Amino acid sequence: MAGELPSIDKPASRNIRKFAATTLPFLFLTIPSLWLMWSVPPLWRGVDAYNQTVRPPGLVTILLHGPLYCTLSRIPLWFGYLISGSGPAESLGYFIKHSQLTDAGVYLLVVLQHAALWFGAVYLIYAIARTLLLRLFLAVLFASQPLFYAFAHCVGSEALSMIVILLLGASGVRLMLRYPEIGARDWIIFTVLLAAASLTRHINCVLAAVLPTAMLLVMIERGLRLLAEDQHTIAAAKVQFPKLAKVWLISAATGLIGLTLATNVTHFLCWRARTPWRSTFGYTFIWRLNFLETMQPNQRQELLDIIASKCRLPESRQLLDLLGNWMNRNKLWDPGAFIEEAHFALTDPEMKFHGEKYDRVLNEIASGFLYPPLAPLRSVALSDFTTAIQTTEGDIIQFLFVNTNYFFSHRDKMPQCSRLKTFREPRDRLAAARELQYFHWWNLLSFRVWSIFGLFVLVSALVVDYKRGGEDRPLIFFAVSLWVVGLAMVLLNCFLAELQPRYILPMMELLLLSLIILCGVLFRGFESHNDRFFKNMLHGVNCFFRFRRAARAT
Repeated sequence: MAGELPSIDKPASRNIRKFAATTLPFLFLTIPSLWLMWSVPPLWRGVDAYNQTVRPPGLVTILLHGPLYCTLSRIPLWFGYLISGSGPAESLGYFIKHSQLTDAGVYLLVVLQHAALWFGAVYLIYAIARTLLLRLFLAVLFASQPLFYAFAHCVGSEALSMIVILLLGASGVRLMLRYPEIGARDWIIFTVLLAAASLTRHINCVLAAVLPTAMLLVMIERGLRLLAEDQHTIAAAKVQFPKLAKVWLISAATGLIGLTLATNVTHFLCWRARTPWRSTFGYTFIWRLNFLETMQPNQRQELLDIIASKCRLPESRQLLDLLGNWMNRNKLWDPGAFIEEAHFALTDPEMKFHGEKYDRVLNEIASGFLYPPLAPLRSVALSDFTTAIQTTEGDIIQFLFVNTNYFFSHRDKMPQCSRLKTFREPRDRLAAARELQYFHWWNLLSFRVWSIFGLFVLVSALVVDYKRGGEDRPLIFFAVSLWVVGLAMVLLNCFLAELQPRYILPMMELLLLSLIILCGVLFRGFESHNDRFFKNMLHGVNCFFRFRRAARAT
């Protein structure tokens, strides 16, 4: 009838709520990315990013750096090269061996990294929250963290590592929400993501401990809770413990399978590139030898003699002698200069270049320092770890600008970058971009302060979950496991290499993911109130349509 006013029926109301709960949080997540792509040129992780995107498959792009980013980044770079028409059309296989950087390729790479970040955030948030308001809250909380978006806007393996860790955390959330009735699909997704993380950065192998740690905490909590229960409850719970133990064993096997898969992929890539596979952690450890420069010469020589006594290879002892002499002649440790001098001074032809024998020697020396860690090394590692937990998001982000700025004083090491927009524009624009307020929002909160706040949220989540019957306890312990594993990753890194802000990224990211998960658990109890609020908002929309129709009728 003409006098009837339109209304929003219940199915339409449900569809509107579902559409809003799906799209609005996603739109919030895209805002920082769109702003960054408009305001800030793509950032670069220094010469490492250049090697990862330009050098052909081999030692550097497979063994020294995680091979996944070095391989996958060439695909958008190749498309950009073809689109830009910078040269003759080439196949992807040829391009991987002879990569050419173009603005179109770099921007396409960065756009894909932002898109992957959006997908990871949605995958996480939509698993935790079901209602619009809670999803919006978590989306705003995520979008307010410049750490995620700054690294997505950067060329370098840390960008992919950050995204894969986000996806891994989201996969773990979905897995723990089904605990202990976990399907094969959830295990497979987590295993593949763990392998991908390990192929991106070697230290990510520690993430294999996330699920076993979380599930062990769940078993311990349930065991302690049984101590206060009656005999009938204890008897019923004992029936469940074999099942929980089986799930824990599967989680441990998942970690091992993921690491094995990553190792096999690396072996395959080495075979394709005709590069002998071997560990290169000894080469990385050379940068950790900076602690020797603070020691007195006699103490340093005594320490090097102890390490030499542990070594079986004569080349290892010869290299340690060169190290002692180099330290006596130079006040500051310069790994690059030492490596160049060692190649020249060593008499063995196989030690003149970075080959298998050279890595065996470096690995043996590193093992001598690390097994067990000697007192001077422990001291400097713990000191670096203390510095790491005092770091803010802003400190880590500023490191990206410093690395991007590296090009201007080392053009010869990154020759293809001179044609890119980031480095064609005035250097002052990069300096102005690093001062943008978004990158400094959380500068007052170091990792330590975030952790204190996280403890408060953790206790609150445990209390709220206890009142709801403990259904989210596995999810809470998963958040705790992410937190603990992040700390372990940085502590291990402090023993293996000199601390750099980029090494703190996994620890800070896992802490922020833990906070997002705990906030989701904390406010899930209020979802019914949020739903009521949204219904009232729809009622207001309905009244607006009625009023407008009535106004037209008059």
